[in-house]
Amino acid sequence: MTGVVFSSTRPLLAIAATKNWLLEQLDVNNAFLHDLHEEVYIEVPKGVVPLKPGQVYKLRKSLYGLRQVSRQWYEKLSTVLIASSYTQSDLLTKQYVTSAFTTILVYVDNMILTGNDAQEIASVKSQLDYLFKIKDLCLKIFLGLEVVRSNKNIFLN
Repeated sequence: MTGVVFSSTRPLLAIAATKNWLLEQLDVNNAFLHDLHEEVYIEVPKGVVPLKPGQVYKLRKSLYGLRQVSRQWYEKLSTVLIASSYTQSDLLTKQYVTSAFTTILVYVDNMILTGNDAQEIASVKSQLDYLFKIKDLCLKIFLGLEVVRSNKNIFLN
């Protein structure tokens, strides 16, 4: 999926440069540390002496690296965006668009937010911050692409 998001990042940035759209980067704080919706058991960590041989631990909170957590995070984010009048792109599952053409490109817990409606961008940022606590970043590096914006251009390195 990284390749698909990466290959769609450049055209999205080109459109944003051509149309002189706002361009934001968001990072969700602790996206994977929300509650689990299913039971997950792990082996006893090294250094911990189990009370019984073969004992396992049931997780009460998620851990980074669990496949279930990534899927659950994406489902939660997708539900929020669709409820907020965003439509999932037919071509790219990790891209969401509104009728005013505000678009959100999602890669794990990082997002590029761009479009022609400053109020919509402020609104979705506020909603995402309220629900998930986000870092509002200046777009400088996304998926290894260095992004530099001038008054008329966007340069990628």
